[in-house]
Amino acid sequence: MRAELARLREMLEQNSDWIWEVDAQGRYTYASRQCIALLGREPEEVLGCTPFDFMPPDEAERIGRIFGAIAAERRPFAQLLNRNLRKDGSLVVLETSGVPLLDRDGTLLGYRGIDRDVTERESVNERLRHIARHDDLTGLPNRMYLREHLAGRLAAGQRPGVISLDLDGFKPINDRLGHPAGDCVLTEIGRRLADLAAEHSVFAARPGGDEFVLILPESAALSSVAVRAALAAPIALAAGTVRVSASLGLARPEGPHDTVDAVLARADRALYDAKEAAKNGAIEAARQTSVSGDG
Repeated sequence: MRAELARLREMLEQNSDWIWEVDAQGRYTYASRQCIALLGREPEEVLGCTPFDFMPPDEAERIGRIFGAIAAERRPFAQLLNRNLRKDGSLVVLETSGVPLLDRDGTLLGYRGIDRDVTERESVNERLRHIARHDDLTGLPNRMYLREHLAGRLAAGQRPGVISLDLDGFKPINDRLGHPAGDCVLTEIGRRLADLAAEHSVFAARPGGDEFVLILPESAALSSVAVRAALAAPIALAAGTVRVSASLGLARPEGPHDTVDAVLARADRALYDAKEAAKNGAIEAARQTSVSGDG
């Protein structure tokens, strides 16, 4: 029996996962020595504490709600991701699984489980999620992320302003100076829109090409004049300085059952109308100038 107990203790202490037990109040009653590697804390520093004592406040609140619901139903759980602070202040992401400990009449006595360090794995996954939802040239949210964001706003009953925007005079730059120069222009425009978005709590995205979309809160103070002014500033390239302007179209949801596709389509239509109006205005100005010159 002593040999078997020694073998089990050795297995516990040499396991790469942290093995633990908590009581019905969530306080650690057992912690294997792997908590040193995961949290930078000796088992004696962990006993009597709760898992939430080692989490950032917002994470402790989030995980507390999740675990409270689990414990209320006295059910097992698996692969619950949670962020924790090591003793040195660095962040570690743990994957936690546990099973309930019940007495004969079903009363919850606590939980027994394991934690493993998945910080590196989650860092890679987060990077992949970022790549999947952002434009690789400008770093702005891409079309998929744009649709997700707008869908969330609509589902929450909000009526955000949606500005569809494209660049006037971009194609000649691309044709005359080449695609690398065009990419530099798009990158700079993306940076300016990101700055505007940060200043005015606006969501800025690049669906593709020289098209951009801004989603404005209902109370946003950002005007189309401010957007055009920010984009019209000169852009320095290796081949010289260039300028681009922008055409904008604004739309808002028309009712509680409006869809992402419908709102974006109306914003695109408003953009098209703005470009046509500008083109017709330029033609009329040129005609007036011609008539005046003939006179």
